[in-house]
Amino acid sequence: MYFMEDTQVARTIQLNDGARMPVLGLGTWKSSHLPRTSLQGAVEAAIAAGYRHIDTAYCYCNEVDIGKALRSKMQQGIIRREDMFIVSKLWCTHHAPEDIPVCLNKSLKDLQLDYLDLYLMHFPVGLKKMGDELYPKKDGRILTSDIDYVDVWKGMEALKASGKVKSIGVSNFNILQLERLLTMCTVPPAVIQVELHPYMVQTDLVEYCKSKNITLTAYSPFGSPARPPELSTGDTDPHKLLEDPVVTEIARKHRKSPAQVLLRYHVQQGIVVIPKSDKPHRILENTKIFNFNLTEEDMAALRGLDRGWKACVFEDIKSHPYYPFV
Repeated sequence: MYFMEDTQVARTIQLNDGARMPVLGLGTWKSSHLPRTSLQGAVEAAIAAGYRHIDTAYCYCNEVDIGKALRSKMQQGIIRREDMFIVSKLWCTHHAPEDIPVCLNKSLKDLQLDYLDLYLMHFPVGLKKMGDELYPKKDGRILTSDIDYVDVWKGMEALKASGKVKSIGVSNFNILQLERLLTMCTVPPAVIQVELHPYMVQTDLVEYCKSKNITLTAYSPFGSPARPPELSTGDTDPHKLLEDPVVTEIARKHRKSPAQVLLRYHVQQGIVVIPKSDKPHRILENTKIFNFNLTEEDMAALRGLDRGWKACVFEDIKSHPYYPFV
């Protein structure tokens, strides 16, 4: 794993398959509630600000609008396809061998692309396929499947061999699941995307991935302050990471925003980060993280905030043997 800081916004890290991935990307989870013009505008604003990495997923239901933004900027001559690093994810209802390419092809069609730079298995847990339902239920309970994620990975490897995806990886896996996958795969995951921030440091996972040359992507780097209320865990829920006194004091010292400090915290460790925003001024602000360094004392103070708290859990599948958040 080799991280390179150059003079462009699209600083990159080299993956274990040789591809280069920009360390700063635009996250788009929870963007499907936006007016279509707002989401398209946010992606276009990100490209104008220098982003060359866009993260989405089949289940985000926003890939049509992202595709429109990409196509618009390509037609204007602002970007070429090869300039962009586009990430999507295989959804849990498409874990059967015949459904894996169907899910990818739908994403490619919506994004108006011929290939993806990175395709991730969204969760190790499969869900029953019932039409187009993202969260199939019966009697109020989500219906899961018993398809082994190792078998799903074989389908991911086939997609890479086809050339429709350049790199493959996983999301929301734990160390034991990664270990098992690595012992049985032909192509190791290039990337794992998980929740990471100072309230959820996951030191063991970070060190394990570095030892295996698997690049980490941090989602919800701000503690997901805009997450749905049903994900809140009550009065003790530390959901204001951006307002934490340790974070705000470090930001004051460096004359940066708390958001910039939290993004720098990841990038300085060689971790890719995908903040979500639909506000052009915030999108631009988030690029200004390459002109300062956090001290060792800063980094230690931020790690010291760890309380093992996850903003994003999927408790409806908690009883499944492959549930990763244990």
